[in-house]
This record gives sequence, structure tokens and C-alpha cells, in this order.
Amino acid sequence: MAQAKQAGLIPVGMHMELERIYQVSIAEQSFMADGFISMNLPKQIANKIANYGPENKCFTFENSLDVNQHLSILPYSNSADSKIGYEFTGKFAMVDHQQHRRNPFGRLKLEVIVAPTCSLAYSRQKVALVFDPEAKELIGSKVLVENLELPIGYALVDSKLQSRIKQWPGVSYSWLVAAITLSTSAWASFFRWVLPLLVVMAIVIMAPSLGSRYFEARISIPSASLLTLVFLHDAYRSDLPSFPYLTYLDRLYLYSYIVCLVMFILFVLDAFHSWSERPVLNINLPFFVIKTISFEQLVQALCVIGLFLVATVCWYA
Repeated sequence: MAQAKQAGLIPVGMHMELERIYQVSIAEQSFMADGFISMNLPKQIANKIANYGPENKCFTFENSLDVNQHLSILPYSNSADSKIGYEFTGKFAMVDHQQHRRNPFGRLKLEVIVAPTCSLAYSRQKVALVFDPEAKELIGSKVLVENLELPIGYALVDSKLQSRIKQWPGVSYSWLVAAITLSTSAWASFFRWVLPLLVVMAIVIMAPSLGSRYFEARISIPSASLLTLVFLHDAYRSDLPSFPYLTYLDRLYLYSYIVCLVMFILFVLDAFHSWSERPVLNINLPFFVIKTISFEQLVQALCVIGLFLVATVCWYA
């Protein structure tokens, strides 16, 4: 409140509770939310709102996607003690578009951003939304999700109710941001998206173990696997919008395409030169017996090592 007054704003106490999150759509970058807002307004502002109804509210939802958003004043609202409560239902946009880089893993951050309306006919000063000073016993994160109902498949990781005040030369503005962080089951995502990819990759990497006399079988494995990967990748991308970056699983698919192409070229060259099974490396280490590795075995080992490196580096990149 001190920061609001220093910025020349009228502090308005507010707290929010989210009751339900549903219809979470990464493809549309949106979600539905139900909840209510309680405001402790100055009396002159509360009188105006109580007389004109919810259309004369003191705030707006910055990331709302619903033009006809449902908003109603709760029965306990009373302009005499400056308490006004609202119940809302609406569709909101996901603000952070960079949070999907680790998809299908990682966490999903959803925000409901409340901003004060600037053109208040009953006040010449702008309003700053701050925590309700009469609700200090309520922890912002606790009251925000105390009765929150989540969609099936999501678990609550974190929640915050933050008041933000920005100051520019001659201009000040404020927001109240209700932010919740959700997570999905990592094992469910692994078995649905990553395991099929690993199975196809295992078949491709084991293909050179077939002898050169099985040329027709060997040459068909990379091409058929590549087609399978394309269909799997297309099914994965159908649930996502067109991001301007590659997700974690996109990068794994890109590496898999390269491996399929390398194997196909290797088999074609081997059909004409028959050099792939020639020894290229001798291992003689204290913990290993002397072993001769052919070119194909070397390629197989490099593909496996490369898969682990790509999976690790792309996770932190």
C-alpha cells in the first residue's frame, strides 16, 4: 500500500479465490476459470458500484478471451462497509508462450490478471489493486486455491497472488495476478509420447546387426521407421499450436530423423562397397578384453550415445 501511495495511486484492497480450472487447451493457449473477487473499496467508489451494478466495476481482466464474460455481484456486498464481492466465469489466455519448451514434460503456468480501470468518473486518481489490509491473516496463496477444483490429469504445484505496480515517468499502473502452476504425470507423458519413439529408434539402431546378405530387410527398416516417426510426430503436434521454437520432443524427433537417414545411407553404401563390416577400432583397456569393432558397430554406439546427449542437452537448452 505504501508503494501505491508513493506512486500517486488509490490503494484498493482485494483478494481472489479460484474455485475451478477446466477446459485447459494448449492448442488454443487458453483455459476456463471460475472464482470470486472481494474488494475493500473507498466508500465513494463502493456507493457508485452498488448503485450501477457489475457493469460499473472497478477492474477488468487483462487476459480475458471472453467478450461476454459472466460477472455478478455477490449477495454479501454492502456499500455501507465498502465491501464489494464479484463472482466470475470466463475464458483466459495463457500469457507465457515460452513455457512449452519442455513439452510434453515441464509445468504449466496459468494466470488470471486483474487490472484497475483507469477512466473512473468518480475519482481523478488511478486505482492500485493491493492485498486487502483487513485480510492479512489470509495467506495469498492459500486463499487463492483453498477450494480449487482441477481438471483430471493435472496436479497443483504452486500458487501465488501477487500485486504488481509499475512506474514510468509520469505514469503508474498496477495489476493483481493470480498465478497457479500445474503439472502432469511425467510417467504418463513418457509412456504416451517418448516410449514409442524409443522403440522405433531401437529397431533402427539394431538394424545394422543384420548381415549384409539381408540387404532388402536392412534397407527397408530405416525408410519404414522414418514413416512411422512422421506419423507419431504429426500426432504429437496436432495437440499444439505453431510455436516459433522447437519443443523438447521436437528435438528428439529431429535427431531420430537424422539417425534414420544415416542408417539408410550406410546400407546403400555397404551394398556397393561391402566395407561396413571391416574392423575399424581395437579396444584394449584394463577393464575390457581386446575387442574389434566394425564400422557398423561404431555407428550403432555413436547413435546411442548421441541420443543420450541430445536428450540431456535439449532438456537444459
